[in-house]
Amino acid sequence: MSVDAAALSGDWSYPTRIRFGPGRIAELPLALAELAAKRLLLVTDPGLRELDLVVEVERLLVGAGL
Repeated sequence: MSVDAAALSGDWSYPTRIRFGPGRIAELPLALAELAAKRLLLVTDPGLRELDLVVEVERLLVGAGL
C-alpha cells in the first residue's frame, strides 16, 4: 500500500505560556484573568487532593471568584 507523504505532514503549534518558579502559583488569578477564564475544571484524585499545591490552587480560584 502506498502512503502519500503529504498526508503525513503537519505542524504543531503550542502558543501556551508557561510560568514556572518559586511562588509563581500566586499569579494564577492574574493569568486566568488575562485569558478571560470564567469556568475551570480542576482534575485531581483523592491522594493529590490533599497536597498543599492543590489546596492552594483551590484557595486562589475561590478567591478569584472562580
